Amino acid sequence: MTESDSTPPLWVRAADAIAVACLVLTLFVFLFGGFVVHLGSTIFRVHAPARLLFIAAAFIAVRHSAHPSVPLHRRLRRGLQSNGQTSGVSIARTALASRIAVLVVGYFAVITIGFDPKMVGVTVSPDAATNLPARFDAGWYAGIALEGYSFQGRFDRQQNVAFFPAFPLLMRAAGYPLGAFGPGLPKDSRMARLLWAGVIISLVAFAWAAIYLWRLARDTIGEAHASDAVALFAAYPFAVFFSAPYTESLFLLGAVAAIYHFRRQEFVQAAAWGLLVGLTRPNGCFLSIVLACLLVQPLGPLRSRDITKSRNHQIVKSLVAASAPGLGMLIYSTYVHHLTGAWFGWARLHEAWGRSYEGLAPVARAYGWITDEGLLHVVEGVPYDTLNSLGLIFALVMLWPVIRRLGVAYAAFVLVNVIPPMLAGGVLSMGRITATLFPLCFALAASISPRAVTPLITAFAIGQGLAAALFFTWRPLF
Repeated sequence: MTESDSTPPLWVRAADAIAVACLVLTLFVFLFGGFVVHLGSTIFRVHAPARLLFIAAAFIAVRHSAHPSVPLHRRLRRGLQSNGQTSGVSIARTALASRIAVLVVGYFAVITIGFDPKMVGVTVSPDAATNLPARFDAGWYAGIALEGYSFQGRFDRQQNVAFFPAFPLLMRAAGYPLGAFGPGLPKDSRMARLLWAGVIISLVAFAWAAIYLWRLARDTIGEAHASDAVALFAAYPFAVFFSAPYTESLFLLGAVAAIYHFRRQEFVQAAAWGLLVGLTRPNGCFLSIVLACLLVQPLGPLRSRDITKSRNHQIVKSLVAASAPGLGMLIYSTYVHHLTGAWFGWARLHEAWGRSYEGLAPVARAYGWITDEGLLHVVEGVPYDTLNSLGLIFALVMLWPVIRRLGVAYAAFVLVNVIPPMLAGGVLSMGRITATLFPLCFALAASISPRAVTPLITAFAIGQGLAAALFFTWRPLF
């Protein structure tokens, strides 16, 4: 096969893309029904799968008649085969597949296992598939995206000011083309479209983050372990939250990208990603500590003459980039002060969710329960706390391998994301918190035998299937 055959002309690739897109839309409309897309004042209504299928067939027929040497099915087959080579495309493809699999498991858990209606916090549709992303905190993000922030003058009840703005702002932006703000649409339908917009953002952000994870792993633990590290991370039991309209995917993307660019002394990119992290979650500001720790570690390839010629300039840029996550938190705090009169009102509101400083009291209580009642009785009595505790134990056990394999900065990333919530809430949401701690899987992949990787990924994936079934059937795994 010649080079021209292996790389079809641009118009052929465009025709193939249109045909595949029409086939995907045909399947989507067949499964979920039609939808409306709003692009400014232009409205596209997609309701006829037969018409979409006809358009796809027409493009395939014309394209194949004009350029039959590399047919569409052969290009698709080559695209699905990695040929033993790892690339950003293959990493993103695998990451997306893992997230879609979680949604499928969650859907079947809902229609087979079911849930107690008394546990349901938000419902936007009686249809199980449409309502699938409406779980726990997702309703808060969709509410902010739809109606903005509000404050009722008190800090002793749950309010949406506790949630940072980056993710709901992106949900709002993605909701426009999905028709969430179309005229005459009921609120539940708007919320459903915004929630699915959040799912799309989470999927795209996770796939993008997976590429950064692979690149960072390649630079830190070696290319031989990089793919294993990403696979372990995607299979981690609590990675289920990357398939939900939650902030985990966006936080992960921003944190990994900021660290990756900071190590390479690409400080403008690092600052931009760091600012995003600071506007995404309350603990995002702690990334500034991690980036500051990286200053005492080798930052990547930089020629010695560049160091001597512009040392002060590099230091200033690195400090500005390192401060960006903290600056993001301060920007939102300024808005919260304007809204509530308290600079850190968002932090005060977390007490309404059961987060208040208790020190090591939760650890002492847990130890007392185990000594008094025995481990099995404790597990049976508080199964969800037990599962979250396993995430915390995993993080603490892996702390030394993280230090040894990756360095102090990555250990700091683990500690600043684990210790504050542990002291202010025990094991509450600890599994979800550990889901974003990528250094754990980096160190794990670099420490275990290659023969142990596949069994461990399998065990992780089984655990994630359980977590997906619990989460989407409204069990309090959060």
